[in-house]
Amino acid sequence: MDIQNAIWVEEADRCADNWQSMERTSKTWVYTANRALREDECERFITDLQTFAAGWQAHGKNLTSSWRLCGNRLLIIAVDESAAPATGCSIDSSVAFLREASKAWQEPVDWFDRQNIIYKDEAEWRQASNAAFWALRKAKRVTDDTNLVNAVYANSEDCWGNVVIPFASSWHSEMW
Repeated sequence: MDIQNAIWVEEADRCADNWQSMERTSKTWVYTANRALREDECERFITDLQTFAAGWQAHGKNLTSSWRLCGNRLLIIAVDESAAPATGCSIDSSVAFLREASKAWQEPVDWFDRQNIIYKDEAEWRQASNAAFWALRKAKRVTDDTNLVNAVYANSEDCWGNVVIPFASSWHSEMW
């Protein structure tokens, strides 16, 4: 697979060492990059993310946090708020980190564009705007069995499961 131009890197699922031990009720934030990170970018990003997470604080208290990066594109950040809750300032600092993390790259990444849906059309991963995805559904090119990347979670505990799910199991099926 040409990771350079990949929309979703199927085998890529990386997480912090403490991801599996995090409380499933942890507060989570989910971000989807506007493109898949290349391997060298993933390595740099993960190093920077680990440094950020290790020093992440809310009002002087260390946050118990973790992360998961799926498909070189979907980022889930979690905070176990039983010891110290995330606050407005700490959340702002995580957003600032994500905005700055790739600015020096040749092709910076936007983690905040939520207008695209990543789905698998037979053997190939594709991306479509919300409107185009709706049109594909209406034209029956997206079926209940079409796999897609779930970037919206009703419950925090769902973030530890499969991020690629059938359309019929996603929130999209209720909308479309």
